[in-house]
Amino acid sequence: MSRTGSSREGNPLQRAVKAALPGTFAAIVISMFINATMLALPIYSMQIYDRVLSSRNETTLVLLTLIVLVFLVLYGILEYARSGVLVRSSVAFERVLRRPLFDMMMRAELDPERRQGQQVIRDAEIIRDSLASGTVAVVCDLPWTPLFVILCFFLHPVLGSIAAAGAIVLFGLAVLTEILTKKGVDQFSRLSNDASTFAAAALRNGEVVRGLGMGDTILDRWSGQQSAAVAANAASAELTAALVAMSKFARVAVQTGVLAAGAWLAIEKQISPGSMMAASIIIGRALAPVEQIVGQWKRIVACRGAYARLKALMTEFPQQQAPVNLPAPQGQIEVDSVYIIPPSASKPSVRGVSFAVEPGSSVAIVGASGSGKSSLARALAGVWELRAGEIRIDGAALDQWDRNKLGKSVGYLPQDVELFAGTVADNIARLETVDSRAVVAAAKAAGAHDVILRLPQGYDTPIGEGGLALSGGMRQRVGLARALYGDPRLIVLDEPNSNLDEDGERALAHALGQMKQAGRTVMVVTHRPQLLAHVDKVLVMSFGTALAFGDRDEVIARMRGNRVAAVQGTRDSSAA
Repeated sequence: MSRTGSSREGNPLQRAVKAALPGTFAAIVISMFINATMLALPIYSMQIYDRVLSSRNETTLVLLTLIVLVFLVLYGILEYARSGVLVRSSVAFERVLRRPLFDMMMRAELDPERRQGQQVIRDAEIIRDSLASGTVAVVCDLPWTPLFVILCFFLHPVLGSIAAAGAIVLFGLAVLTEILTKKGVDQFSRLSNDASTFAAAALRNGEVVRGLGMGDTILDRWSGQQSAAVAANAASAELTAALVAMSKFARVAVQTGVLAAGAWLAIEKQISPGSMMAASIIIGRALAPVEQIVGQWKRIVACRGAYARLKALMTEFPQQQAPVNLPAPQGQIEVDSVYIIPPSASKPSVRGVSFAVEPGSSVAIVGASGSGKSSLARALAGVWELRAGEIRIDGAALDQWDRNKLGKSVGYLPQDVELFAGTVADNIARLETVDSRAVVAAAKAAGAHDVILRLPQGYDTPIGEGGLALSGGMRQRVGLARALYGDPRLIVLDEPNSNLDEDGERALAHALGQMKQAGRTVMVVTHRPQLLAHVDKVLVMSFGTALAFGDRDEVIARMRGNRVAAVQGTRDSSAA
């Protein structure tokens, strides 16, 4: 069982939101001054129409214009300040969320049914961009709409009534936009993620796609998924465009109505011409945020959906509390009644396996395909979670170790070796700063030094994404060197010779001998009997259970005896 973070630390998403709150509150305060400065325009228009035009005083015109220019400059400065504050707020949000989000994304990726790495990253970007863009600024301006409508009432109740009716209509369009577009936006997000995930999988398996002539099939399937996503987006975009057009029409119609009513009231001597123009400016400012909300509703829905998905992910994969730092392991392993269910599977691949290994021992895990060997190796390396039972390293259960720090003291070679874009040295050094001595020492311990030197640029040879520039056997040798980098005391090797030639086999056998002499604990999964000569103990797996565990010679003799007895029993029954 993993231990979650304390309540004091809170959910990472909540902490990220709290980190963004100071900037958001600052944007709200700045918005108050921005909207206050905009009142200078209707006041200016009232003074121009009611005083300057009637008095024809040019000095008053110049002074009023200079005053309003000062307010407009202040308005521009405040808009710039608000944008900068929101950008910094988005950066703070992303910075707090970055590490826990990546950790949870990696844990979620272990389950093929819940792989959503691209969607998780996209969701975080959607929220960050919404904070930095004009969406939050529009929301900050929205509370000022009622105030501007009230100001229209002060000018005249008729003007206020028209402004209130227009605001209600636009708010209604915003609600209608939510009702009509939410499903389409969510559907587009889901379909787009499915198409992207499928395309990424096709690229990762490019050799198989090209080698088996699956290009047209892959293209047709991806094209179908992409077409469905584009169709959902187009339908949502068309609805949004129609509603945006309606909102623009409503705003212009309301402003025209205010002008017409204002002109009639001015003719009737109930308001001045300046009040008519001021009402038109005020209502334009009042309705602008509502109209912009309708235009950006698609982004708002996408942001809300992204937040909901991140919240659900963090509920399913709560952040783990950093455990107490333990000293580097010496290699003692205790496995007690372990049950392992592979991701997306319903039945355990390992059931009730127990054994103990002393530091410096080497163990071969053997058995037929599907017997649970690789599942056990992944659990020993801390890659897969246990469903039941316990694995202890130096007496401490796996959840008592910091996985990243434990991993630096563990050498793990998976069955399918994946390398990163970069040089051979970068990959051996586990993408850390290259320590040339440690890299060469690891390569020599893996028996890969000489073959690496024969590469075009030796250790500095770029290997491309996934190590495509290297052969399968060469990738396995580099992977073994990576596992041995840093002199780990516990080494887990899953089929380390599956792609090796005879030279590679000899180099691996020599490396196993060197590990044994160095007192490292080695767990090696193998089908080939050649490696058994270099181990102390053997664990025999069958259908997820441990058939036998003990000293190598004893277990081999016992298994041979069982086979002989089985064959003899078959012959006796045939003779009878």
